[in-house]
Amino acid sequence: MRRPSSRPRVSRHRLAVVAIAGLVGLVGVLGASAASLGGVTSASLGADVTVVASCDTDGVAVAYTTAYDAVGGVYRPSAATVSGVDAACDGLDISVTLRDSTGAVVGDGSSTVSGGSASVPLTPGASTDPVDGVAVIISG
Repeated sequence: MRRPSSRPRVSRHRLAVVAIAGLVGLVGVLGASAASLGGVTSASLGADVTVVASCDTDGVAVAYTTAYDAVGGVYRPSAATVSGVDAACDGLDISVTLRDSTGAVVGDGSSTVSGGSASVPLTPGASTDPVDGVAVIISG
């Protein structure tokens, strides 16, 4: 003879629903935790995304000069001139990086924007391949 149990019987269906609800709740808590990491500061670790307004919205022009490297027997970039920079960028730092077709640095340097342009002395990179791409960053 079977002894009556004092515990109520739980159907498998109800147990599955409770397990799924618990899992959804756990995922929601983890998502909320990740979303509340906050900004990165020197005293904390976190993640943040901020929209940064640009001081120049219509682009710039870049020209560069080369100098002969007698040791390597090749011409290497020596300076870049960035022109067409909006006046709102005057006084800000500017960085220029020239890259070859593989992405290797051909030359890079930094300066300050003044009067809508910048003359940037370049340090030659390891690559002696032709310049295939230019990256310009204005910050400050």
